[in-house]
Amino acid sequence: MLAPMQNPDELATRYAADHRLRLDNVLSVDVAEKVHASVAALPFDLIFHAGGSGRVAAADELARLSPAQRTQLSDEVARQAAKGVGFLYAGYRMEGERLQAAPDVLRDLLASMNGELLERVREITGIKTLVQADGQYTRYEAGHFLTRHSDAIAAEHRRVAYVLNFSKAWHPDWGGLLQFYSPEGEPRDAWTPRFNSLALFDVRHIHAVTYVAPFAPSPRLALTGWFRDA
Repeated sequence: MLAPMQNPDELATRYAADHRLRLDNVLSVDVAEKVHASVAALPFDLIFHAGGSGRVAAADELARLSPAQRTQLSDEVARQAAKGVGFLYAGYRMEGERLQAAPDVLRDLLASMNGELLERVREITGIKTLVQADGQYTRYEAGHFLTRHSDAIAAEHRRVAYVLNFSKAWHPDWGGLLQFYSPEGEPRDAWTPRFNSLALFDVRHIHAVTYVAPFAPSPRLALTGWFRDA
């Protein structure tokens, strides 16, 4: 399932320099294509921040809202985001019934994340205590975003965040970039979600997913999550 890995010592040196790394062509070409097709057909939920907390709504739940209720909800999401706390995107978490209902290729990929790829990440990061990777497929459409934050939550044992991208020919003008920031909040650099590329970074890095432009012709698709220790 995985493509051959580059020199692990070289990758470890690159990761150690700033505790982040981007790898291209992570999966074999045929697997990456199958995953892309399967992800595009998933029944995503809408995930957003409103009323002071994160919420998940299925498509049929949102369809039952009146136009006035949908406008009120959209306005609330925007108000929260304006304060620097917000997100709006579609997600499909690979756990429980959702995991069992997922296509075989997506279940196989998560198994590989917890097998061969987990071992590679241990080598690259030098964190030998990593024991598990979770996963959520995400779809960012026009108007979707994830505001600036870090993923460091000690109680959840997160050590290394990852984004495995499945967007084809993504143009940076469309937004949806993985944007990094300094601890003081100044923008650093941003990574385009290149097809079949894997971003790895320490959970203490402050980052965001930039606003997807209204003219983006296709959604930003990815598998995201964390490698965790015990």
